[in-house]
Amino acid sequence: MAPGALTAKPPLAPKPGTTVASGVTARSAAGQMTSGHGAATSASAGQALEDPPGPGTGPPGTCEAPVAVVMVTPAPEPSENSQDLGSTSSLGPGISGPRGQAPDTLSYLDSVSLMSGTLESLADDVSSMGSDSEINGLALRKTDKYGFLGGSQYSGSLESSIPVDVARQRELKWLEMFTNWDKWLSRRFQKVKLRCRKGIPSSLRAKAWQYLSNSKELLEQNPGKFEELERAPGDPKWLDVIEKDLHRQFPFHEMFAARGGHGQQDLYRILKAYTIYRPDEGYCQAQAPVAAVLLMHMPAEQAFWCLVQICDKYLPGYYSAGLEAIQLDGEIFFALLRRASPLAHRHLRRQRIDPVLYMTEWFMCIFARTLPWASVLRVWDMFFCEGVKIIFRVALVLLRHTLGSVEKLRSCQGMYETMEQLRNLPQQCMQEDFLVHEVTNLPVTEALIERENAAQLKKWRETRGELQYRPSRRLHGSRAIHEERRRQQPPLGPSSSLLSLPGLKTRGSRAAGGAPSPPPLARRASAGPAPGPVVTAEGLHPSLPSPTGNSTPLGPSKEARRQEKERQKQEKEREKERQKQEKEREKERQKQEKERERQEKEREKQEKEQQKQEKERQKQEKKAQGRKLSLRRKADGPPGPHDGGDRSSAAEARQDAYF
Repeated sequence: MAPGALTAKPPLAPKPGTTVASGVTARSAAGQMTSGHGAATSASAGQALEDPPGPGTGPPGTCEAPVAVVMVTPAPEPSENSQDLGSTSSLGPGISGPRGQAPDTLSYLDSVSLMSGTLESLADDVSSMGSDSEINGLALRKTDKYGFLGGSQYSGSLESSIPVDVARQRELKWLEMFTNWDKWLSRRFQKVKLRCRKGIPSSLRAKAWQYLSNSKELLEQNPGKFEELERAPGDPKWLDVIEKDLHRQFPFHEMFAARGGHGQQDLYRILKAYTIYRPDEGYCQAQAPVAAVLLMHMPAEQAFWCLVQICDKYLPGYYSAGLEAIQLDGEIFFALLRRASPLAHRHLRRQRIDPVLYMTEWFMCIFARTLPWASVLRVWDMFFCEGVKIIFRVALVLLRHTLGSVEKLRSCQGMYETMEQLRNLPQQCMQEDFLVHEVTNLPVTEALIERENAAQLKKWRETRGELQYRPSRRLHGSRAIHEERRRQQPPLGPSSSLLSLPGLKTRGSRAAGGAPSPPPLARRASAGPAPGPVVTAEGLHPSLPSPTGNSTPLGPSKEARRQEKERQKQEKEREKERQKQEKEREKERQKQEKERERQEKEREKQEKEQQKQEKERQKQEKKAQGRKLSLRRKADGPPGPHDGGDRSSAAEARQDAYF
């Protein structure tokens, strides 16, 4: 049926006691029932009923049978580069007619906005068109700019704090970086890190995460692998657990609000594919929210390879059986907490609260279930760039601002109160700008984490034995992943092909044996007209082009090599300077920590001295009170033998005077 065609419902049998509507009555009913943008359609319907039908549409004349309400859906004139957006009725075959010329008063954007439930969210480019909540017939609800319908991570505001011109400039800068990504990572990584800390533009966040994690290259190296894993039968043990966990992942997000919706289906595909891709690890429940966050920003296949990079490079061993990696990182985190917040460290140690009790969900879910969504995205931007140290920093900031002062510890007298406080973190410390500022200024470096890792690993092996996973697999951010990729793909050396050529070998043997070499013209004349020699290197395929056929010089020039050596020398000097500064800062921090410990010991000593003086004062007061009491008793006691006569005579004198 062509767009804009006239459609009608099949005729219905009239009820008893009712009259059959004529064509005019049908037209008036249609005009009364339609309103707004349907007014034009009612007029078109009336005109279509009055005009005789075209050839092939039916006999002319008036309508004697019962007539239903007739509706017209006119379509806009199609352009050359646009698809026909007109819609037709799906109620069955209708009456065909000429294409209506009236423009559609309800635009395509308005239709999409009506489908998603809110025009404001569409204007801000923050609503997902055709989400599960609308498809499954649920009540239409207004979403925030991240797609949340409610819950603790619902922002409730559609306004953006970044001006439009600033956002556009950031997008252009990121697009420029994408064009030469390897150069930016190898030579200007500090600039990349700064831009990630400022926040990746929402329109480019999915692409940036793939570039930072190198999952884009992994996807290109494995075309069709995800579909192959998806078609393979999975382990029923893991599939049952995955199905039970689907409805728990962000139930207030429009993508996962409905059971069996496209969001949950894609999440099931990703988790199932990972259990087949890594059968030794299988499935861990903490992988589901991580994969769900990725699905909110990219298709299923891209999200799968991004999840693979997180599990293999960023957080290796976190989702393996036994959770040894998260336990080891818990010990590392507790050691770092002693530096960042000694008061919180002392309180948790006094309450005997193991780090695994509160930091497992933070680390394994990358704070996806803990922070407001704006803060979650900023943390993930920095995490993909700088690695696991961002997770350590965020956790240290949260603990320092939750248990890092005496006033805050007054309400946490026991283990239960402390755990409740950690489950209900202060809103102020979780806000986006405050959290990012504190995280970027916290002096926790990769070198410090690695030193604590070595120390805690040594303690672990002494007390618990050998680990099942290798801590050396963890890479600190996108630059480390990029450098590992370059090490695994070394460039071809210029010396391997020329030295193995048969012609050069023969020529070198002649020169070594002292045999005179004929002049070039004599060699050319003796050879006669012959086809050009096909020279191939040993160990290379004959179809490959010969290195001697290349007119360009092999290897860089002397000037280029000199510049490269100079650049490497400068990089080494900068690295030494950076390490020197890091050591100085570390010494300064240790000095400050020792000074704080000394002041704390001095304060405790003064408190003990004050308590001792207070006890001595109380003791002196008790002695004075005892002496006063004994003197009072002596004063009120019986008279002694030496003064008994005087007292009795005085008493008798008083009695005589009285009587």
